[in-house]
Amino acid sequence: MLSGKWIWIWNWRRCLDGNPIAVARRLNDAGCCGAFVKSDDGGHPFDQGRPVCEIVQALQEEGLLAGLWGYVYGCDAPTVIYGDLKRTATEEAAMAARFITEKPSPSYRGPDAYVIDVEAEYERRPSDPSATAERYLSAVRAAAGPDFPLLYAPLPQPDYHRALPYRVFNRCCRGVMPQAYHNAMQVSPERAIALCYDAFAAEGLLDVPIAPVGGAYGSVTPDELARWAAAAIERGATMLSWWSFEHIENERPQLWDAIARVDLPRKDDTDVDEETKKTAAASAFRQRIAGLILSGDPDLAERAYRELQYVRAVAGLPLIGTNQSDNR
Repeated sequence: MLSGKWIWIWNWRRCLDGNPIAVARRLNDAGCCGAFVKSDDGGHPFDQGRPVCEIVQALQEEGLLAGLWGYVYGCDAPTVIYGDLKRTATEEAAMAARFITEKPSPSYRGPDAYVIDVEAEYERRPSDPSATAERYLSAVRAAAGPDFPLLYAPLPQPDYHRALPYRVFNRCCRGVMPQAYHNAMQVSPERAIALCYDAFAAEGLLDVPIAPVGGAYGSVTPDELARWAAAAIERGATMLSWWSFEHIENERPQLWDAIARVDLPRKDDTDVDEETKKTAAASAFRQRIAGLILSGDPDLAERAYRELQYVRAVAGLPLIGTNQSDNR
């Protein structure tokens, strides 16, 4: 599941007037394998002008994968946020389950994935974000089944968002899609990817695949998009996605060609030999240690030192700060 190029769809009617054939052609021309369509927000269905199941099925009939995504707030009680009433986390879970499991017709296979968009509101709206996330994810997973591709799209630097329950989402989801928009982060494309991956490593959040989301709106240039993608691929990404279709189409159409030129490695777990797995594990360890050291937190840096010393001792290598003769 976590492979290929994807595009996020926010407002379907702003995407080539909601013409699924035209949308599919644009995605195919850019070498994209699928799209994520917004289905719900705060426990309410999101108005796309037509049932989202019809949009999903129409894209699938054009040979694309089609996932859904919903924005969650985790409210303990119904709360007005940004001028709209957001329902409780329990109702958000029920809404996600509805869109994942609904079968309006025998020919409808359902969404190919569901992404939980969880951002800053989840740090402050629930009285206990971790417990709220546990209940939400348990309910959604129970409805979707153990094998359904459930993903989450959080803010890109967990070290800046300590109250956001990344670990709970990591435990219950198949992958994480951090929103590493370099333009929003106000850093270079390469720096955005580095900050994101290093933070996930430092926090010990490398137990699920990382599939970063890039910004393709505002002043983002084709060169910036290409550099961002290259940096993510260098970190091992096999799935990339961009926000969003309507922004690219209506504001930055030159980015379609840039996305088409992104050449992602194919993910095929059946062809990964033991040596490659060991190399990947070593790379992940190095990323984690580097992230801990660069975090600026003395406690995390000390943890990195202890872990590195332990690994060197197990491997029979000299400990840091000693010479070979000291360890005989």
